[in-house]
Amino acid sequence: MTDATASPAVTPLSLRVRLSCMMFLQYFMQGCYLPVASLYLQDSLGFEKQQVGYFSSALSIGPLLAPLFVGQLVDRHFATQRVLACCHLVAGGLMLALYAQRDFWSVITLGTLYSILWVPTMMLTNSLALFHLQQRDREFPTVRLWGTIGFILPAWLIEGVWLAGLEGDALNTARGVTFALSGVTGLVMAVYCWTLPNTPPSDRSKTSFAPAQAANYFLSRELWILVLASFGIALVHQFYFVWNSPFLSHVLKSGGVTGAYEQRISSLGQISEVLVLAGLGLAVTRFGFKRVMLVGATAYALRCALFALVAAAELPFAASITLAGLGNALHGFCFGAFLAAAFMYVDRHSPRDIRGSAQTMYGTLILGTGFLLGGIVAGKIGEWFTTVDSSGEKLANWTMIWGSCAAWAIVCVAVFALGFREQTASETA
Repeated sequence: MTDATASPAVTPLSLRVRLSCMMFLQYFMQGCYLPVASLYLQDSLGFEKQQVGYFSSALSIGPLLAPLFVGQLVDRHFATQRVLACCHLVAGGLMLALYAQRDFWSVITLGTLYSILWVPTMMLTNSLALFHLQQRDREFPTVRLWGTIGFILPAWLIEGVWLAGLEGDALNTARGVTFALSGVTGLVMAVYCWTLPNTPPSDRSKTSFAPAQAANYFLSRELWILVLASFGIALVHQFYFVWNSPFLSHVLKSGGVTGAYEQRISSLGQISEVLVLAGLGLAVTRFGFKRVMLVGATAYALRCALFALVAAAELPFAASITLAGLGNALHGFCFGAFLAAAFMYVDRHSPRDIRGSAQTMYGTLILGTGFLLGGIVAGKIGEWFTTVDSSGEKLANWTMIWGSCAAWAIVCVAVFALGFREQTASETA
């Protein structure tokens, strides 16, 4: 007779270590370039603010195509780890090619192709890990936090080693190493994917189209509200990554600091993310998904408001950089308590045989459509609130740039708080 009071099975430590290494490599390659890509394009390649926004949007095109083939591949035809290996192999080569480019259209084209292959792997690593973990709510946050650690490490390697002591044009040019290191890591990840545990497609009939079933899953009211709020938050999330490094550069220069520190300051967000993800499973169990995600959505609005305050108030440099650092540290609550929790919610409430497609489709709606539009909007707002003085120098009105984003974030918080209703266990069944 089965003991009804027996504790749930725990995933073997060796498997959790393998999945953690997967997450580490997955986000190490993103941590190389994402925090300072906008600064490199603006100061080294001379891109205009709208062009910087277009590049950020190009990196978000991948998820728009993912449900058409990636979800179907992993749910119906091929093992997830094989699809991951192929995507990373080609994406790594594209990133190395991007490292050598300086022309706007070449950068945009390669960035778009890269995103088509790399961005869906974010959802696939989530679904692969969740497939093999026995206690998903408790174990997934711990596994996923190694992705955050992987995202943090490049900042300290690149700025603390390769860019140490550089200033001015030499620093701007040398930042390109971020793309090269990302490409090499992608090739390493492609090899590592072949060692991951086998994650076969569902045993269901392979004639059914998994993305179509996943689309039906999102028709319920609470899922639509979640998607709508997530879409709005995705714009705010992308806005942060477009303008955070140029804003930090502005704050640093206002205090006479000209070295490379932007990437390390932004890593405060990922350091706090480690702490948030470590406690995310317990928080969801105790407080429920809605309360946890509401904290994350509110953190997005608070971060933008803090940046607007730094820009508007004439504070001493120590106070300005401290508040800017605090705003970056809020990223842990932004991503961990909202986006990571939302992916967990989708996984818990979706049928097992379409989880890959459900994760990919949700990722498309927020990482694809939301980030794509977010990059365009961020570039346009940056252009609107940038003026040229009598000497020809471009001056960004950071108070209005971040203030407009804060206002939009508040709207998203209200939509989620008033409209989202968490499903009960019986409704999920």
